Amino acid sequence: MRRSMVIAFTLFSLMFLATAGSSPLPAAGPRNLVVFFEFLDNANGVEDAVEFIFNKMLGPSDQLIIQSPARVYGFSPKTLARPKAELIAMMQEKLRGDISRSGQNYKQVIKDLETAVRNLEDFVVGEYAGSGGVPQERDMTELFNPYRQGVANLGQLRMVNDKTLRQLSAAFRGQKGENHIIVLFEREFRPVPKREALNVMADMPKFAFLANELFLTGETKEPFDIAALAEYYKQVPLTQHFIYVTSKSTSVSGNLLESSSDMYSAFSKLAEATGGVCKTIAEPTSGLQAIMKAWKEAK
Repeated sequence: MRRSMVIAFTLFSLMFLATAGSSPLPAAGPRNLVVFFEFLDNANGVEDAVEFIFNKMLGPSDQLIIQSPARVYGFSPKTLARPKAELIAMMQEKLRGDISRSGQNYKQVIKDLETAVRNLEDFVVGEYAGSGGVPQERDMTELFNPYRQGVANLGQLRMVNDKTLRQLSAAFRGQKGENHIIVLFEREFRPVPKREALNVMADMPKFAFLANELFLTGETKEPFDIAALAEYYKQVPLTQHFIYVTSKSTSVSGNLLESSSDMYSAFSKLAEATGGVCKTIAEPTSGLQAIMKAWKEAK
């Protein structure tokens, strides 16, 4: 629901920006940018990225939409004519608050997953140790269910689907200049059992497949039809860029499994199909620099 409301506001903002200002757009046309900050931790280069966008990326006739994990901020050319330092400080403060608030739900789900992992480890290793090295196949279904629900809850927090992406891209139609969507996505992880517990479950035919699916393979189902969405993007037209940011720190303890491989797979293919940039980097600014380099080389 949160993501649907944000997309709806994005559409309104883009339509407003298309008519903002009384001066006609330059003949060469501006760049119309939508930048997504899909972050869980404000420490991972967010503020530097904001400074780079305003100081380096934006031209005098460009238009900008920034989407935080909580809401959307629109900037017309008139607004962007204000002092850069003022705009940067304002946007850094907004993102700091939005990322902190939205991260609370994520952290709670991670805590629930950590609890589910500990319960599984205690049961499995305890049974193994008390059975002379022979795992007892007692029913562990009730111990897997909380973890499976937690994984589903993580997916619900993102709420990225084909419908909302199409609605967003449709808002670019009819605008002059180049259209670009830049997704800055912080890599996600979730806790999994320790190797000792995984080895025990691998020897339990009833649960080996389920354990492999939940704890070893990660997310495999892509969240939307890449080929169909890429074709739709080309008709707008717009270019999708994807910057996959490796987190400097994480609140998750113990063994970890990447839980955003589905997002990487989908958005990297979408970027390739639309001629955009796809980078896996430690700092979002490095990804933004790669996008600017591609713009210069395309001239």
